[in-house]
Amino acid sequence: MKTRVKLTLLLIGVMFLSVMTTTARAAPQKTHALPTEIKIGGVFPITVRPDAGPDRRDAFLIAIYEINNQTGMDRILPEGVTLVPNVQDDLNTAAGGTAAAETLLAWGADMVIGSSGSSVSAAIASTLTPNKVVQISYASSSPILSNRTLYPYFMRVAASDADQGLAMAELVKAFGWTRGAVIHTSDSYGAGLINVFKSAYAGVILTDQSFDGGATDVSAQVQALKDEDPEFILGNFIDADAKTVMKKAYELSMLDYVWLTTDGWSTQATITDVQVKEAMNYSIGTNPAPAEGTGLADFNVTWFDPVWNFLEKPKNSQDTGTPFNSYAPFAYDAVYVAAKGLAAAGTTEGDALLTALYAVTHEGATGTIKFNDLGEVTGRYDYVQLRDATYVKFGEYAIPSGATSATSILNDASAFYLKDESEWSIANNVVTNIKKGIHGEDSDTSSTTGEDSDTSSTTGEDSDTSSTTGEDSDTSSTTGEDSDTSTSPSPSISPFPGILSILLSALVIITSRKWRK
Repeated sequence: MKTRVKLTLLLIGVMFLSVMTTTARAAPQKTHALPTEIKIGGVFPITVRPDAGPDRRDAFLIAIYEINNQTGMDRILPEGVTLVPNVQDDLNTAAGGTAAAETLLAWGADMVIGSSGSSVSAAIASTLTPNKVVQISYASSSPILSNRTLYPYFMRVAASDADQGLAMAELVKAFGWTRGAVIHTSDSYGAGLINVFKSAYAGVILTDQSFDGGATDVSAQVQALKDEDPEFILGNFIDADAKTVMKKAYELSMLDYVWLTTDGWSTQATITDVQVKEAMNYSIGTNPAPAEGTGLADFNVTWFDPVWNFLEKPKNSQDTGTPFNSYAPFAYDAVYVAAKGLAAAGTTEGDALLTALYAVTHEGATGTIKFNDLGEVTGRYDYVQLRDATYVKFGEYAIPSGATSATSILNDASAFYLKDESEWSIANNVVTNIKKGIHGEDSDTSSTTGEDSDTSSTTGEDSDTSSTTGEDSDTSSTTGEDSDTSTSPSPSISPFPGILSILLSALVIITSRKWRK
């Protein structure tokens, strides 16, 4: 009996050691189907929009560098998995966007971040969709991109212009204006927001004037505005076209008209022409609320200068007077959202990745990012007025978290001034309670609410609110044809254009190789 017990114990011991040895020698079980190198394409208007494209490209590369170098509990992607970037220049045209997308598909891109112009992003999406490659835009705001039938694999971390159109309509209602006029470019950017505004505005639009982006003569259109003598004129175009329109307004002595500006030109530092600035003075408009997410401080501190390596302060700072492009943090956040989606999906397969992205919540540089059913985020806008070269915030428009309607909040009526600097008053029968401050100050808080809008109406466009040139009306027409009105070079798409981008990309790839080792 004792011998049998000993043999049994010995057998159990041998089996235990065998199991332990096998377990120790077994390779770690892979719990995901992600490749060791995930190919991420980035599309930006680099050469045609030097004010905007390079900053956004660099933010894209910064995020990839950071994600690849994460360790421990902070790491988003599984160990041994890295992001490998490929940057393409879309030349801010639909044709350039298509060429960029085709190049990335040939390279084997698993995912694409981009682009800026809505027509460009639409062209990219049309090229990527048959291959089920997911795309996240950092700046495109056209309402038509909300169409899940046309663009099922398109998502964006920038709000749709449908929100901005409603914000503008609420502002006009607050002033009690009932007779207005609109002027805009005839491209996808110009038309989309205007259509949303017209649907939400309860008053009369006396005339709707449009012109081709880049036109040098808008005499007939501006004269038509003056002939109608409206209470306000809403303009939707980028700053280059704003210069043309406002210069003609100055020539026609339209200095006492109320101009409403959208984010394409409401705070553009490049508008330096004296006559244009005089015509624009005391204009009021909307701007996407500045980035203020929990990750913004980290983004500022690690703003990357490829020559001097990581700086202890932003490359573009108050020291130089040139802040980074305001959509750069959106490009940065788009990469983080993509990484979290990839990690959650465990695969680069389009449908699985799309499902995972809808479930992602990211506290980023631009705030909380949580996609709605249309694959986009809701917008927050500041109401601003230009006063002698200084833009002053006088209110805000937002859809609170979990709410189904928007809230429009205005400051004290004394914030508004007419051309002769007499005070503007808001009709009390329109807005009965006015908030006398923002962000939790003691005040009455009633406000008007936004109306639902068709987010698949004619296209709008994305606008950079603090860059030096305005945003992001690409130079292609509404039909998607390449109608670049600038003298920019023909599309010659190549990875990592420019020496600075080469340095950045090399650093990211070297880091990726290091991680694999």
